[in-house]
Amino acid sequence: MRTKGDCLNLFLSYLDEATKKGVVLPVTKNADYRSKFSYFLNDAQIYVASFIKIPAVYTVTHNPVPNLLTTGFDTVQYLPGTAKVLTATGAKSYYLELDNVGTVTIAVNGVTTSILTNTVKRAFTAYKANTGANSTDTVTITFSGLYPYNIRNTAMYAYVFPLDTDVPDYTAYMTYTMPTDFMSFDTVMIQSDSRVHEAYLNYKWESTKKVILGYDDTGSFDINYFAYPVTILPADADTVSMSVEDKAIDLVVLQAGIMSTAADNPGLSSWLRSLYVEKAQNVSQTERVNEISVQTVYSIF
Repeated sequence: MRTKGDCLNLFLSYLDEATKKGVVLPVTKNADYRSKFSYFLNDAQIYVASFIKIPAVYTVTHNPVPNLLTTGFDTVQYLPGTAKVLTATGAKSYYLELDNVGTVTIAVNGVTTSILTNTVKRAFTAYKANTGANSTDTVTITFSGLYPYNIRNTAMYAYVFPLDTDVPDYTAYMTYTMPTDFMSFDTVMIQSDSRVHEAYLNYKWESTKKVILGYDDTGSFDINYFAYPVTILPADADTVSMSVEDKAIDLVVLQAGIMSTAADNPGLSSWLRSLYVEKAQNVSQTERVNEISVQTVYSIF
C-alpha cells in the first residue's frame, strides 16, 4: 500500500524538484511545492477516484419480525369523534406513523403507560418503543384528537428489543443509510440462504445516500458501491496510507502536480496534464473526451 510520503517523492520527481546532480534537495529548496502537494493531495485523489473507482461493500441483514396485527401497511383515516384502537395480547413493542396533529395513547391492561402527542403537519411521523408488557398482557393503542389525520404502517410485536430505537420499522420498504464514504452506487447482491447468492433487483434509492430494500425480502444484502478515498489532511504524517487503487497513484500525483504548478509554471502544468491524460487512457481504457485536446502540449518542449 502506497503512503503519502511515497506520493510526495513521486510528485517531486515529476516536478524535477527531488534532486540536483544526484543529490537529494533539502526541504528548504522545494518547501513551496511540498506545501502545495499537502494542500492539493486530497482534492486530487477525490478527482481520480471519480473514474478509477474504489470498490466497497456495505452489508445488511434483514428478516422481518412477525406483526401481531393482521394488516398494517394500509393508510387509514382518523376522523374526530371516533377513536381508532389497535389491540394485541403480549405486544411487547410497537411501530406506527401518523401525519397530523393528534394523540396516541398506549395502555397495558387498561392502564395508560405512555401518551404520544404529534404536532407535525402534512408529513408522516414515526413512533416506536417497547411497551413493558408481558406475554399475557393486553396492549391497546388508541388514536384520538381534534383534527383529521392519517395512520399507516402499524405493527405490534411479541418481542422486546434492547432499546426503543431498536424496534424494527414496519414499512413496505426498509431504508438503510449508506456509509459516510459513499460516492456512487454499483449493485446489490442477496444471499437468501447459504446456497443462493444472486443479483437483487427489488431495490430503490430514496436519495444518493439511502438504499431501500423490500420489507418481505429475507437474507443478507451486499450493497456494492464506490467509495470516496480516506481523507488526507495537509497536517497528516507521510506514513498515512493511500486508499486509492495502486493503479491510480500516478494519476493522483500528476493531478496534484497540475494543480500545484498551474499558477507559477503553466508550461509544466500543461506537460503534466498531457502525461495525466495518457496514463488515464491506459488505466481506464476509455478516453476522457474533455481533455483530449491537451495532448498536443508535447510540442512545446
